Amino acid sequence: MKDLTLINGIEISDEKEDLICYSYDASYSKGSLPELIAWPKNTEEIVRIVKWATNKGLKIVPRGAGTGMAGGAIPINSRSIIVSLEKMREILEVNTKNFTTTLQPGVINGELQKELTIYELFYPPDPASLDYCTIGGNVATNAGGPRAIKYGVTRNYVLELETVLSTGGVFTLGGKTFKRVTGYEIKELFIGSEGTLGIISKVTLRVLPQPEEVITLLVSFDSIESAGDAVPKIIGSGIIPRTLEFLDSSCLQLVETNYELGLPSASEAMLLVELDGEVNSLKRQGEKIVDIVRKCKGETQVATDYYSRENLWKARRSISPCILKMKDKEKINIDIAVPIDNLSTILKKLNKLSIESKIPIICFGHAGDGNIHVNILINKGNEEEKKQGFEIVKKIFEFTVSIGGVISGEHGIGITKKPYIDIQLDRKHIELMQAIKRVFDPKGIMNPGKIF
Repeated sequence: MKDLTLINGIEISDEKEDLICYSYDASYSKGSLPELIAWPKNTEEIVRIVKWATNKGLKIVPRGAGTGMAGGAIPINSRSIIVSLEKMREILEVNTKNFTTTLQPGVINGELQKELTIYELFYPPDPASLDYCTIGGNVATNAGGPRAIKYGVTRNYVLELETVLSTGGVFTLGGKTFKRVTGYEIKELFIGSEGTLGIISKVTLRVLPQPEEVITLLVSFDSIESAGDAVPKIIGSGIIPRTLEFLDSSCLQLVETNYELGLPSASEAMLLVELDGEVNSLKRQGEKIVDIVRKCKGETQVATDYYSRENLWKARRSISPCILKMKDKEKINIDIAVPIDNLSTILKKLNKLSIESKIPIICFGHAGDGNIHVNILINKGNEEEKKQGFEIVKKIFEFTVSIGGVISGEHGIGITKKPYIDIQLDRKHIELMQAIKRVFDPKGIMNPGKIF
């Protein structure tokens, strides 16, 4: 062990096995081995770690569960200490009168969802990794999820944040009211900042009453274009689904091969549509959607019970694990978002890039808000193909921005998208962001090398 006397009582490790485990996340990026890992249990311990690390000249990398897809929580400097918040897992309060919950950042999203059902409440943001990802990590990346089309993303539910800055100072940002106009809303800067401004030590979230009923529709199409065209028509009809997910034919075949869930694997595309609300209203909305998709040459099946719905969601959430099971392939995964009227345009472009390059590109995602997850599958160990894969990434980003889209809808920039950020932002934008970071982190020790 190194000299750890200034942080006695805090769980800390410099064992190589631990350092290796915390040097990567769910992205394809590879980080450096950090010098230390620390597991604080409360705000006071975070403050002590930050002050100690600053005195030792260490860089500080905040981390949740390591489920991030952009390399945002891995160290790129060996003189780093990982501050893992995974053991700060206490739900401190559920306020059923103000419809808020206050919790530590290490609380797992899915565990919060289960806890809230006791009070007949729910927290809408539900990333595909909800069974593993932490609320603190969700805030740091402004995570979205399938329900974003109707309910919004993490940012729309964060009311108050307790944060620890690089000086060791503790600041409470925001408040417990839904409306708040008192000077600059500094809290907003921390949401999606990927740990580059400070460490989130406590979160207060807005929660909602559970809807009366939920129904799920599976809609299959003979063409990607038809599926893409159906999305704005559904929303344009005045119906805002709880979720509106897209799976291409490769996804359907992959999931069906692994799980045999009875999906329409011969279809070119599938939409997973979920509605929630009052029972009679849902029936009318469902009938309206069936009529709309029929005109787009889609065929509809209705999941009539809880188990049928869970089966469909198993299919949606199993795509990434299924890709990882492909022993001869490795993936370059990115997420992009486009205006929904350009959904068909981007899907056709991705299909064309796959055909031209002869490299499989599997697409799925949140069609209702134009957020598509793109998986470029390359043969393991083929460096030439990997280089070609990253050339495709650049082409995708350039085309996405050209049609009014963004290079990240919910994964963040981290390390993986840092080389491409100037496709999206001009120099003045980047310099303004760097100036903001210097205000909060003048020594540049908080998660350095991320975003820009």
